[in-house]
Amino acid sequence: MKRLLLASVAAVTLVSGGVAWAADMAVKAPPPPPPPPPAFSWSGFYVGANLGGGWITAPSADTFRGNVGVAGGDGQFIGGGQFGFNWQFSPYGVFGAEFFMDGFSNNNNNSIIFTGPLGNTFQASAQANWIATATARLGVTAPIWSNWLLYAKGGAGWLNSQAALTNLTMGGSVGTSQTRDGWVFGVGIEWAFAPNWTGKIEWQYLGLSDFTVGPGVIGDSLLVRNASVNTLTFGVNYLFNWGGGGYAPPVVGRY
Repeated sequence: MKRLLLASVAAVTLVSGGVAWAADMAVKAPPPPPPPPPAFSWSGFYVGANLGGGWITAPSADTFRGNVGVAGGDGQFIGGGQFGFNWQFSPYGVFGAEFFMDGFSNNNNNSIIFTGPLGNTFQASAQANWIATATARLGVTAPIWSNWLLYAKGGAGWLNSQAALTNLTMGGSVGTSQTRDGWVFGVGIEWAFAPNWTGKIEWQYLGLSDFTVGPGVIGDSLLVRNASVNTLTFGVNYLFNWGGGGYAPPVVGRY
């Protein structure tokens, strides 16, 4: 009995010591989690180029007999560039300003033929040379898709064009070359595909002020009202780091 008691005490002591020794062992820390993906900042100056199409609509009226038709409607090739500045004022909001200028292809002459009050046949033609816009931009992004920007823009615009009114019956022509101003609205989406490079697709609408071509050989004039230009362009921008733009380095915790 005495031996059994001593053996039990020894066994309990051995087990207790083993548990204490195991508890004193250092526990290995788990590996740190991977760093979060870098966030893209839209802040900074940018410059870029674009290509696309432009559609001009010009409702026209003879001053003697009223509406005679609508010139334009066919798509024309345009190309040019843009530059601007973005300020990302929150994780979700981006405000900016941009200047855009494109030239039209030289085969964009559009014309309409109509009959005047005395039976004379007239041809009215127009050709666009270039378009420019100066706009403010307001965009939205999000931390989970920081390299995407949806935006709307608005401001002022200008179209430089040539217009002519020709009397096909009697001969003689009168023309004008001028720059018309108007208002601009547009929307677009921009994608940062590299640390300082973005690509975008954008639609703009330019509503123009009225203008008159004439008077012609027998006093006819052509009044163009509510003329407008739609543009759809694909562009690429280079974002400089001067304003903190591009990918920010990830924040890595210390362990």
